[in-house]
Amino acid sequence: MSAKKEFENVPKKSVSSPSKDPSLMVLWTTVESNEQAEMLARGLLEQRLAACVQIDSPITSHYVWKGQTCSETELRVVVKTLASKVDEAMTWLAENHPYDEPQLVVLPVEKASSGYARWVAESTSK
Repeated sequence: MSAKKEFENVPKKSVSSPSKDPSLMVLWTTVESNEQAEMLARGLLEQRLAACVQIDSPITSHYVWKGQTCSETELRVVVKTLASKVDEAMTWLAENHPYDEPQLVVLPVEKASSGYARWVAESTSK
């Protein structure tokens, strides 16, 4: 059997619609070290405030801080969670983040696979 035919026989996975599956959000922040990123990831997962936390490879951030133009190498931390957990996750991050004024940005997920949405909901339930 060809790869194409095998692929055609795989059941299609459904994509969630807002009315059926949990509402998902993605929260972004940045830190200066892998240790800081790992600490935030562990804490969010232990508190069940996130289903998944990804730590991206180094990025370069350019910004103005206290009147000075800065350029720093940072790591982006991407948090997958439920809309119902976002406020609690942001509060936890604000209290545990090493920066004085951390970037805490939340974006809604417009669509996700149903299985993934359910997994996020299960992973963040206490």
